[in-house]
Amino acid sequence: MGLSILLISTNQVVEPYPVYPLGVAHLMGALKEAGHQATHFDLLTKGGFEELEEYLRTSPPDLVGLSIRNLDTVDSTSPETYVTRAAETMRFVRKHTKCPVVLGGPAFSILPEALMDLLGADYGIVGEGEVLFPALVDRLAAGEQPAEKIMRSIPSSNPWCSVEYDQTTVDYYLGRGGMMNVQTKRGCPHRCGYCSYPTLEGNKLRLRDPEEVADDVMRLNRDYGVGYIFFADAAFNDPTGHYLEVAEALVRAGNKTPWCAFFRPQGLTEDGLALMKESGLAAMELGTDAASDTTLAGLHKGFTFHDVRKTNELAATQKIPCAHFVIFGGPGEDPKTVEEGIRNIDSLPRSVTFVFAGIRILPDTAVYDLALQQGVVKKADPLLEPVFYFSPELKQEQLDKRLREAWTGRFDKLYPAAAMQERIHHLHKKGHIGPMWDFLVR
Repeated sequence: MGLSILLISTNQVVEPYPVYPLGVAHLMGALKEAGHQATHFDLLTKGGFEELEEYLRTSPPDLVGLSIRNLDTVDSTSPETYVTRAAETMRFVRKHTKCPVVLGGPAFSILPEALMDLLGADYGIVGEGEVLFPALVDRLAAGEQPAEKIMRSIPSSNPWCSVEYDQTTVDYYLGRGGMMNVQTKRGCPHRCGYCSYPTLEGNKLRLRDPEEVADDVMRLNRDYGVGYIFFADAAFNDPTGHYLEVAEALVRAGNKTPWCAFFRPQGLTEDGLALMKESGLAAMELGTDAASDTTLAGLHKGFTFHDVRKTNELAATQKIPCAHFVIFGGPGEDPKTVEEGIRNIDSLPRSVTFVFAGIRILPDTAVYDLALQQGVVKKADPLLEPVFYFSPELKQEQLDKRLREAWTGRFDKLYPAAAMQERIHHLHKKGHIGPMWDFLVR
């Protein structure tokens, strides 16, 4: 007889809008394909701990999986840790059930040992769980107790499984922004100095069949009433051109659902953007990340600000709203590059820029190695609380003051970036769907 499995999404963050737990949806599909029955309990959707207590009392599980999505806000101007919420959830689960608990999710995969120690779970899965979690269920059901407490996924071995959505959960997220997320690929071949994606998904691209992606988009609109899609890839445009095949599949399917994605501002063409616009592309979020060639090189971005300008011009030509996400204070930043960066950002017309100060230090990144060398962090630091890297050539307070001065009163250049959250939340409450920053470009 199989085990009763309960997967709990611990995320309780709703700003700027709540994000559907796509990783759990993939895991639900993998468990179903492996012949297991599982229930998904989303703390946001189901009403929090009161409803969870009722569920644990009336339907006691044999195994609980806790998905931890984020460590914190990664914003030095509005630092808030989410680890305490995960710990609170763990204590609540332990209070109401004695069954084994497995940790997973992006935040856990970044700091697995520290979170295992803090939360006291029985097992943890680093990376994707579609193969390891069903295998762990099988072993526990057979009476085994694996000695290995932290299991690490090998990305290249993980197949694409069907995605199991829950209508009640979908309805909650649709009522607070109208967007659902879909993946077209996993992995990232780039080595950006701050980024944890290669740790989470590997550095080799694993491409999903474009027709399956299009089928998912059409199904979400047809069966669940989804009115906006966000493609949740590390970067939608890839060197292989797979992203254009996805766009072609969407055109063939007759997609009318608007979509947005995260793009690398390099290698895009007018014809490619025209095709994506035909397929439903309604807005672009750009991983610009730095605002001068010096600081782009410091973050190992592999492109220049000329590429950024060219991408911005192409988007404007196609009348596609775009948003740049830029961090000041990284490696190589000094007062001169700050001023250059401000001028460069001001030179990007018909776009929105979200500006951040300082880089959240995460292990296994180039910024982490630099922070170790400069004594900003020590190897023994657990990094569960947010620690930010600032170039030693700058004073944090002066940088903050200068960035606030640069764009006070501007609606298209936003610093602190968190200032936009309340506006987005208000527009979603009024029934608008989509990322909402695109309203500032029209």
